[in-house]
Amino acid sequence: MSIPSNLRGAVERFVAGAAVPALLDPGEEPLRLLPDQWSVREWNGRLLIEAWDGQRNIVRKVSGLLEERRDRLLLSTERFPKLPGELRIADLAAPSGMELGRKTTRIAFRERFRLMLEREFPGWRVDEVSAEPNLEESLSGTFPRAFLRCGSQGMAAMAVPPTEDDASGLAALGLVWLHHLRRREKKLHIPRLLLYAPMPRGNDVSYRAALVDPGHVQCHLYIYDERDRCSCIDFADIGNAESTLPPCRRPVEPNAESPEVPFLGGVEQVQQADGSLSLRVRGLEFARWTAGRWTCGIGRRKACSLETVAAMAVELVRTRSESNADRANPLYSQHPEGWLESMVRQAPRLIDPMLMAAPMYGQVPIFESRERGVVDLLGVEHTGRLVVLELKTDADLQLPFQALDYWVRVRKHLHAGDFERLGYFPGVTLLRQDPRIVLVAPSLEFHSTSEALIGAIAPQIEIARVGLAADWRRELRPMFRLEGARRP
Repeated sequence: MSIPSNLRGAVERFVAGAAVPALLDPGEEPLRLLPDQWSVREWNGRLLIEAWDGQRNIVRKVSGLLEERRDRLLLSTERFPKLPGELRIADLAAPSGMELGRKTTRIAFRERFRLMLEREFPGWRVDEVSAEPNLEESLSGTFPRAFLRCGSQGMAAMAVPPTEDDASGLAALGLVWLHHLRRREKKLHIPRLLLYAPMPRGNDVSYRAALVDPGHVQCHLYIYDERDRCSCIDFADIGNAESTLPPCRRPVEPNAESPEVPFLGGVEQVQQADGSLSLRVRGLEFARWTAGRWTCGIGRRKACSLETVAAMAVELVRTRSESNADRANPLYSQHPEGWLESMVRQAPRLIDPMLMAAPMYGQVPIFESRERGVVDLLGVEHTGRLVVLELKTDADLQLPFQALDYWVRVRKHLHAGDFERLGYFPGVTLLRQDPRIVLVAPSLEFHSTSEALIGAIAPQIEIARVGLAADWRRELRPMFRLEGARRP
């Protein structure tokens, strides 16, 4: 049997046995090998493999088999006479195949990004384009980054690949890249940050990018389409962020009997804006009373009796205690931000002396978002000024901008008069002044980039940080209170 026949048999067997076979060619995005959209045949003593879809067609001359594994094949190719290359066929459903697919996609988009920059800024030299992670500088490989140079001027650039579902982190990571370049390239003036996002993801970035201080950096957002055609977004035209503010029903829904809740030691009763009553132990909800009936459970709830609620409360109070030595117990470790929220609700003035003890609302207004991993609280000062509190128990680079997501929506509803109209903050005259932001976290868990990011946010947005002692589960003890980008 000839060498091409052996190669052909290996390729056909692999594709037939793979769940998601794909062609991985350097510089190209993975191309799925679908039935009737690929072929392999012998031609002039070589094996010819061809694959296509609605946008692309790849043809390669295969000269040999370099590696054969269950999840991938590595083939040697000839693109031009005496110019060897490599081609992979991988099963994208296998773990290593998925990683190969992601890496190939990153490399392919990195080159697309380079071409976009060269086309948009012909007078500039693209000195650097990278899609590799740099953990020391808090830069991931998810968004490729670039550095452009022209004389004594420089520009930082970062882009979201079209395959990414979440583009919201682009603004913060772009600012971290800019901060790194300014420290590295001390002889250059780097006044601009260029952000690129695919067309469906523009809103994820625009609201955050619009709040960057133009005195710190000239931030520009470009939206690109499937043909890499770019258009610059005018931040003045992005409109209001989408969110809804449901009516606040107090204390319960009209015409519904109040729940008879016996005293349960260690259980918090938190009145919800929708009229329901939430029962929690250290911030972990385990039961809710709504429209005359109880439901209980961690995560998924089902109808239950008050006796079941009481039994769950006893077990949770025992397990979810700061003195519990079994810290690995899921009931102890689950939802640490909720635990911190319960501590803040009990003593909000320890966090900010200007805060009123009540009312304080959680997760209003409501806006569509991916898993945030933070807790949003909305309180009010004695003066009537609103305060947005963002709580986090571990280091998160995105924390300042996650707070801005909530802040822009609170500001929108405040200036529209929605809080008074819908029954929030009864008896309080709310000031039409933009809310303050207070970031709350254990003092050692504020990310190392916090000062750089807060310093890049428009100065009219008042941001404070409250760092807590490490034993915050036992007692709230602020170790520092800092305004703006001041360092501890």
